[in-house]
Amino acid sequence: MTNDRLRVMIDAPNPLDQHTMKAHLRDVFAIGDCSIIQNTMYPATAQVANQKAIWLAKRLNRGDHQTTRFRFQDLGVMAYLGNAQAIFQGSKDSLSANMSGRAAWLLWRGAYLAKSISWRNRVLIPMYW
Repeated sequence: MTNDRLRVMIDAPNPLDQHTMKAHLRDVFAIGDCSIIQNTMYPATAQVANQKAIWLAKRLNRGDHQTTRFRFQDLGVMAYLGNAQAIFQGSKDSLSANMSGRAAWLLWRGAYLAKSISWRNRVLIPMYW
């Protein structure tokens, strides 16, 4: 469990009464699909983990992780079904429509290539397809 700055939350004893209070570990962060931000329901997907990693790297490099909070931007969900068929479900916040079939498959392939890390992979992947 983390707070909205991706710091690991702990239960600390409260000296004023017998209950525990939530606190965070200093300089200990958690990202990925095994970490959950308190009071959120983000899906355990690579999209969330990737956004957390990029956000945390930028914040640590700038030194402003004390003042900025992580915000997830839902880009939608895609799945390849086989036989040149796929499905795409747009995010709730965007105006993008849901689609399926060959159009969604083309969108899936384009996103797959765009998110490939190197130009070498962008050339080799279509050759394997």
